[in-house]
Amino acid sequence: MHWHRNTARMSIPGKDVVATLYTDDLKTRLFQPLNDILAVHALMMYHKRYSCKSLFPTLSATWRPSVAPYPEKSCPAPDLYLLMQSKYVNVSVYPVDDSCGRLAGGSRACVLALAAIFGAAVGWLAWPHAIWLAPLALLLLPVLNKRHWLAPFALMFGYHLATTYGLIKGTSVFFLHSGLFLGIGFWSLSSLAFALPYLAYPYIALYFRGGGLAGGSLAGGGFGAVTATIITSAVSTILPPLGIIGWTSPWLGAVAAGPTGILLTILGIFALGCWEQKNQDIPVRLLMAGIVVFNVWLLGFAFPDLAERVPALDDMMGRPLPTAPAGWVGINTHLGRLRSNLSYIDASMELAPKVLADLRSGDKVVLLPETVAGPWLPGTRAIWRPVICWTARHPEQIVLLGADVPHGRTLRPAKGYLDALVKIQDGRQTVLPDHIPVPFSMWHPWRPQGSFRMAPFSRKPETTEIDGKKAGYLICYEQLLMWPALDLYPHGIQVLLAPANDWWARGTDIPAIQRASAKAWAAFFGVPVLFAVNR
Repeated sequence: MHWHRNTARMSIPGKDVVATLYTDDLKTRLFQPLNDILAVHALMMYHKRYSCKSLFPTLSATWRPSVAPYPEKSCPAPDLYLLMQSKYVNVSVYPVDDSCGRLAGGSRACVLALAAIFGAAVGWLAWPHAIWLAPLALLLLPVLNKRHWLAPFALMFGYHLATTYGLIKGTSVFFLHSGLFLGIGFWSLSSLAFALPYLAYPYIALYFRGGGLAGGSLAGGGFGAVTATIITSAVSTILPPLGIIGWTSPWLGAVAAGPTGILLTILGIFALGCWEQKNQDIPVRLLMAGIVVFNVWLLGFAFPDLAERVPALDDMMGRPLPTAPAGWVGINTHLGRLRSNLSYIDASMELAPKVLADLRSGDKVVLLPETVAGPWLPGTRAIWRPVICWTARHPEQIVLLGADVPHGRTLRPAKGYLDALVKIQDGRQTVLPDHIPVPFSMWHPWRPQGSFRMAPFSRKPETTEIDGKKAGYLICYEQLLMWPALDLYPHGIQVLLAPANDWWARGTDIPAIQRASAKAWAAFFGVPVLFAVNR
């Protein structure tokens, strides 16, 4: 009888090893899609990492001493052999020592260091001025995953360290007496938290590479890479709980090019996953390389913000963002830090006459920065009374004012606040709350007094009707995140409002990152974006 030898090489925690599966010709022809998955599970069970039965209930496995006859005399003597039996096929799997092919300790450290450097380079180049490069971090995941199981983690750790370093200075400015140490702690620990989900990347890729939908085929590696990338990146920077702090997501570069950018990124990941499949001939590898290069090139040309900065490329690189409707204005201020209730009163007394002058000049919609009015209390409302009365006489004109709206008890000092826009129209005031305020500085559940409400799963969308258009709003910190913006997608917004208060981030790249993120979502929705920022 002629035996067919099929080898699967895996990098799992602890070592790089090889499992060799022997089947006869008939079984090879009938059950080739099962070969890789059986070899992989033999390898996993050999290192006692997983239970084969828990992953594939149709298979039963038994460990026995290595005393059975080998299929071939040339077969290396295994430490153990594994009998795997399903209702389809009986096979013997021999884990083979591949010590010559394993990475030495120094080589492993070099691979991890290079992965972190690649991630940092992508993050530094992409944010905030070329975010269409950010998906390169996702494209590198299936490539580096084959080098070492920790490489995806190291790649994304380096990426987030490079994109979030502005936290060091920003934290020291916001928390005056903290010095640099608190900022360094926030920066390093948040980057670590964003990277931790990628520790599961090799296991997810392995499971979906060999399983049902694409088992053992050319598409198996691509399907596993795409699935692992989507799951780990979603946990890292999209879905709560990490989604409430997960800024500079690499997917934002693809979002900026619209649904086409997302599809191109997925196609590139799929191609690189197939590239890393073993036994690929040269034409297939060249085809996959061409797909990846084409995707990266096309993704850059699909990003509309580049057309804004380089008008000569407008026709070639796509149209810039639509302009805001006529009569819609955002007021930028330079009030700096408003430290007390008295400073908020001074700010309101300065801004209210300016807003009233804008309304008298014919502006339809006036947007002001986040929290510039401070606590929305009777004294503050009295300062804005002339504006409120004007809108009562001119109901077609609207003011959107950033304020801290008391939330909770009303007879005593407020238990907490809503970070909100107060919509002043027709003499009435409507509160438009955000869903995710800044953790630690605004939302601090360990000290409820004065904390802002956190509601990432709120059923009330961040939308409102303004001048006959459906407007969506992302208040300051929300502009950096994926989760609040995704919540706007089903509602078909026509304008995106982006008020912010960035006094604490002066001298960092955080305001530019925030602006690039908001413009990326505006490009994705195909709508204009209106900014109003306090610095």
